Amino acid sequence: MTVCEKFVAKTYAGMEELLKAELEQLGAERCAISRRAVTFEGDMDMLYRANYFCRYALRILWQVHQFTFRDNNQFYGEIFKYPAERVMTADHTLAVSVTMSGEMFRTPLFAAQLAKDALCDRFREKNGRRPSVNKDHPDVQFHVHIYNNHAALFLDSSGESLHKRGYRVSSHPAQISEVVAAAMVKLSGWEAQCDLIDPMCGSGTILIEAAMQALNIPAGFFRNEYGFFHWKNFSQVLWDKVTAEADIRDDVPINFYGSDISARYAGMAKANIDEARLRDFIRIRTCAMSHSRPVRTPAFVIFNPPYGERMAVEDIENEYKIIGDTLKQQYAGCTAYIISSNIAALKKIGLHATRKITIYNGALECKLMRFDLYQGTKYSTKTI
Repeated sequence: MTVCEKFVAKTYAGMEELLKAELEQLGAERCAISRRAVTFEGDMDMLYRANYFCRYALRILWQVHQFTFRDNNQFYGEIFKYPAERVMTADHTLAVSVTMSGEMFRTPLFAAQLAKDALCDRFREKNGRRPSVNKDHPDVQFHVHIYNNHAALFLDSSGESLHKRGYRVSSHPAQISEVVAAAMVKLSGWEAQCDLIDPMCGSGTILIEAAMQALNIPAGFFRNEYGFFHWKNFSQVLWDKVTAEADIRDDVPINFYGSDISARYAGMAKANIDEARLRDFIRIRTCAMSHSRPVRTPAFVIFNPPYGERMAVEDIENEYKIIGDTLKQQYAGCTAYIISSNIAALKKIGLHATRKITIYNGALECKLMRFDLYQGTKYSTKTI
């Protein structure tokens, strides 16, 4: 009989429904949405698959213990009970992080120290040696979630955040998260039925994520490191089986086009595209958005303009007015999706938004706006 474990997939606010549907498609059981997360059940195969295939997850946690406690001693004792020797040895390094609400502990740091002591003391009792702590790059990362007198102990199976796909060799100072970019593409309804354009492409993240979806390239295809690789119970045979499931396409009958006003950023995009082995699918050039136009229509235009944190109000609003004018004059017959946290600037686009989705780009609450760019003069100046 297959052992059914409890897992938590973390994500950004507003992406829970996408992640739940993705996990269900992968075969996860009893999926349920919580705050910035989806809980689900499955076996180790499911854990590996979630890490490798999920585009909308930031990390996958494995719940290994759950308990209630009345004081520090009982908390320590419950953590001590967990047989950590099943997943690590005294030669592994570990780290413990805590998220908490309530007043059972003075600080999360104190609770983390207590949990770390319990885990290490068990090793000393069982094996005569304590594992070392490495807060920055541990072999095994534990998380403890505390809500009043309820606690759960988790193993972080992902290691570094899953938004780090492994293809980024050059970074834009205001780059969008790979997870957010993937969500934008999915929420837009684009399914490789037409060309996709990013006229303010920065380091190329939206284009790369769209191409990976179109070609069915797993989100984790370019990663060479996961937290569970360091566990004692890691199965190379099972991992090879999971990665062999990928059904990557050789070609798609559409093209991807990107441009940026900065030659430096266009060069970054090309470097990342090369690392993702997508040079044959994505074309990049250097030009201002006002000089960009689709090669053919219909097409989807999906982009992440500056939000204006380091710009004068007049400058950023003028930038968005140029965006609106360019879309009206040069992108007729296309569908545009724009993400921004600057609602005032979005109004300067001067087009009626036919869809508005709240989405978080990290900690920033943003709107993902759809604009249907009709042929002719079917426009309204009302944006929001």
